[in-house]
Parts: sequence; structure tokens; C-alpha cells
Amino acid sequence: MKLEVSRSEVLTRARLLQLMSALERMGGTPVETLDLHAFAYLSNVLSPLWELEPLDYSVLKDRTKTGPYYPALQRELESAVGQGLIEVVDLHSIDTPDETSLRATFRLAFERARPLLAVLDGLPDERETSAFLTELAGAFLDIRDDRRDDAAALDAAYSDPEIPEDRVVDFGSEVVSRAVNASLNTARQLQHYAPVGVTLNRAERLVMYVRLLKRKAHG
Repeated sequence: MKLEVSRSEVLTRARLLQLMSALERMGGTPVETLDLHAFAYLSNVLSPLWELEPLDYSVLKDRTKTGPYYPALQRELESAVGQGLIEVVDLHSIDTPDETSLRATFRLAFERARPLLAVLDGLPDERETSAFLTELAGAFLDIRDDRRDDAAALDAAYSDPEIPEDRVVDFGSEVVSRAVNASLNTARQLQHYAPVGVTLNRAERLVMYVRLLKRKAHG
């Protein structure tokens, strides 16, 4: 029986490998599940700063999670583990007053994933995506590992008080104008804090914005 794979699944799988590759290059693996989702969220909401299209323009503000979470990305993560593209490094349980949940950390199975990444890096747009994700990973990993999902939850778009829990945070889909991206607008406005005569480039704005989230998350 032949299983059909949708275009969205292919794109999600490709982005997952790029996310993991960027974290690997910057020494950020093994990475915990929710941290990976936080990194994926920031890559989506900030990619227009690099003039790149996000993989997703929206995410559910799920009250059962501490930060952004993508079910489709999680399914692809589990599938990639089954195919040997990503390795489970550690699996442990977390006890809370309400439940016991399993947490895992992952790393890229580089030898298996390398041919796929080589194909992606051969595409001009994807090379630019790789450069963006590497820059973002460097800033993201400067956040304490127990505060990374908190930092993503404090993002300007995700933390918008006008968006209640269990509603969609839309930062530029066909429903909401792509000009309405609070995170992107905040990152661009950081130019106002630069010294007179200094023009911040996109990498500097990206790093400054993530550092702002870091300061909030670290309290």
C-alpha cells in the first residue's frame, strides 16, 4: 500500500531538519521537545525580518502548554525519529500535581540527514533560510535552557493580552494582514534605540529582539 505525503508534510519535514541542523551547528543539541517548538515559533514569527516566508503564519495559544506548540511539527518529529533522521538522546518523566508526562531530548542523526540537507542547501531560498536559522539559533541558545519556552511565550505576538487562551495567534495569514506582526514590528523599532548614525542590519535586529525576550524570561 502506497502512502501519500502531502506538500505541507514535506515542507514541515524539511523545516524540521533545518531547525535541527541550525541548533546542531550552534551546539544546541540535544534539544528538549518544547524548546524545539519555541525555536520553530520564533523562526516563523521573525522570518519576515529576513524577507523569508514563514512555514506557519499562526499558532494556537494552547493553555495546556507553557509556550508555542505545533502538532504538525511534533508528528514530523516522531516520524523522523522512526526513519532514523533524528535520534532520541534521553527520555524521562516529569511529575506535576495534575499529571505525569514524558519529556525527550533529540539530536540530528547527521549521517542519515546529510543527503536531505544537501538538497535543501542547494536551493537558493533554502540557503538563505539556513543562514537565518543559524543566526537565530545563536541568539536563542543564549537563553537559559529552562527559560526558552517561556521566552517564546513572552514574544510580542504570542503574549498579546487581547488574544485569549485556546485561540489562534495569527501574525500574518490570509485572514490577518501580514503587516500585523507585533514581533516583527517590535524588532524593526529597535532601530530607535541605536546610536545616532548607526543603522542596524537584520542580524543585529534579530539578536537584539531575542535578547529582549531573554531579559524578560530571565526576570
